[in-house]
Amino acid sequence: AKVRHAVPMLSLGNIFEDAEVEEFCQRVRRFLGMAADAPLAITAEPKIDGLSCSLRYVDGDLVQAATRGDGREGEDVTANVRTIREIPHRLHEGPRGVLDVRGEVYMTKAGFAGVNDRQAAAGKPLFANPRNSAAGSLRQLDPAITASRPLQFFAYAWGQADVEPAETQMGMVEAFRSYGLPVNPLMKRCTTAEELLAHYRFIEARRAALPYDIDGVVYKVDSIALQVRLGFVSRTPRWAVAHKFPAEKATTVLRKIEIQVGRTGALTPVARLDPVTVGGVVVTNATLHNEDEIKRKDIREGDT
Repeated sequence: AKVRHAVPMLSLGNIFEDAEVEEFCQRVRRFLGMAADAPLAITAEPKIDGLSCSLRYVDGDLVQAATRGDGREGEDVTANVRTIREIPHRLHEGPRGVLDVRGEVYMTKAGFAGVNDRQAAAGKPLFANPRNSAAGSLRQLDPAITASRPLQFFAYAWGQADVEPAETQMGMVEAFRSYGLPVNPLMKRCTTAEELLAHYRFIEARRAALPYDIDGVVYKVDSIALQVRLGFVSRTPRWAVAHKFPAEKATTVLRKIEIQVGRTGALTPVARLDPVTVGGVVVTNATLHNEDEIKRKDIREGDT
């Protein structure tokens, strides 16, 4: 069934360059009428590569769970979310009234490998990556299938909240922890662009060793009062941005070039590659576009 979010689940804008971190900080200061060197607290946390989900608690009891959908309307996945062991059905000493907890449902790398092992043993198609596996698992019509999948959850935001237990982003996440909700231990409060970049580098260096997939670091203005003043631009908040990691690169060997004939008779050269994992996906083929591109790059069978 469809669920309309009381407060929309909007998406984040992206930045890719180090210089854009300072630009983000200065843009926030300018909008707020702050001096260029005024202190500004901003949190930094890993951007989990999973499926956004909203959990509605009323007087501490979990009454509904919904996917993000288009941001304004998602799908009711309450029965499935109740099978995720990390998500409490009742909050510890939670606030009265309504609290919409937003976060990410994800699957660890080890859990994903186990799911694909079971898929292979059953003769079923394999999932491409942990994110697809988590999304497919959460949206099953049969909650028993969801229960058999190793899904996990990190809480990091909120929608409707009749009582806000803290005045800062960091304080809200700490409150979530006290309620029994899982939160990411790598979240940090910073006060300068240099500190944000240092934490970005710290997380990036540990990316491969983390038990779950991440694709960047999210920065959020810490003060909730300032978040309210900053508001939104179209479908993205002014007070938050995602600093994405560079595209992952990998090296492999081109074993053979084959020509595919399209429906209209167009000929497309395709590279058959030694299997290589990039961004959680095993790549074995790549289009070579056309003859001119092959000549420009001097692509030959046996090349690395």
